Amino acid sequence: MTKPRQRASGSEVVAAGAPESSVEAVLLTEPDAQNLNGLQRHEVTHNTIRSYRSQWRSFVAWADERRIPALPATPEHVAAYLAERFEQHGHKPATLRVAAAAIAYVHSRCDLPSPCSHRDVKRTLRGATRVAGKAQKQANGLTAERLDAIAATARQRRVGKSGRQESARTAARRGSVDIALVSLMRDAMLRVSECAALVWSDIETVPDGSGRLLIRRSKTDLDGEGSVQFVSPQTMAALASIRNGAPAELRVFELSPNQISLRIKQAALAAGLGDGFSGHSPRVGMAQDLARVGVELPSLMTAGRWRSPMMPARYTRNETADRGAVAQFYNHLRNSRESPQTA
Repeated sequence: MTKPRQRASGSEVVAAGAPESSVEAVLLTEPDAQNLNGLQRHEVTHNTIRSYRSQWRSFVAWADERRIPALPATPEHVAAYLAERFEQHGHKPATLRVAAAAIAYVHSRCDLPSPCSHRDVKRTLRGATRVAGKAQKQANGLTAERLDAIAATARQRRVGKSGRQESARTAARRGSVDIALVSLMRDAMLRVSECAALVWSDIETVPDGSGRLLIRRSKTDLDGEGSVQFVSPQTMAALASIRNGAPAELRVFELSPNQISLRIKQAALAAGLGDGFSGHSPRVGMAQDLARVGVELPSLMTAGRWRSPMMPARYTRNETADRGAVAQFYNHLRNSRESPQTA
């Protein structure tokens, strides 16, 4: 006879990364329960689970210090926790929203009402957003022009943390990887996590020299349908220069998401582009380039695999300002004045 399932604590739920079904085990056969739990493991992405785990642990530590329960948590305690992170630790509204989402997720998996649905928590998040300002700092875009600057300087020798200058051979290899990395992330508008997961078998060369890149899964593709992206001949040549006979199952760049972001930042600094560049910069830069040549928002959303127009619209607001209503009015006025008068 099957033993009744015990309720897991919140920390166990998130730490496992694959919560059990809320359906009582006594109502399911063992194969049924395995099938259900297998699917629910993919309810959210691995990166989301990892983020939720970190946020939940922070909240549990905060609650333990005050000797108050983390599970179930009261709305007042959650609101106070978020306010402290904002006021005393300077955490951004976006970070607070992730923290609230993690707390809500744990309560949901334990069949408990979410304290984050309460008006006190919502008011705290809205207040933080207003105080901080809605315009969050955006990564500088690595546009085509900036990519050229990186390509021109990437293979120059640099001084490492040890204070020693790298060899010409090491600099050439590192620079070639940097160029291929930024080029591919721009062409396919890759997120850092998507880039880190790529293996060589995901890239196919077509007869005209261009390529097709299969993105097997991303955070906006929860159904795992995959997406095929165009890769330019120039980028395919850059990738060919760094492969060196690597097997199909090997990861293309063999870098973690954090390492990818750091390399892009360092490449931008070495090219004299300044600070403000990150692993998100190639994606932002390509979005800006596409908007600049007249690609409309729906097509831009498709290219970048966005489900909402909010982010691509924000990335490209400077590029699309000259196509707004007021800009159209002045363009029309200028054209009418420049056109010859008719009798």
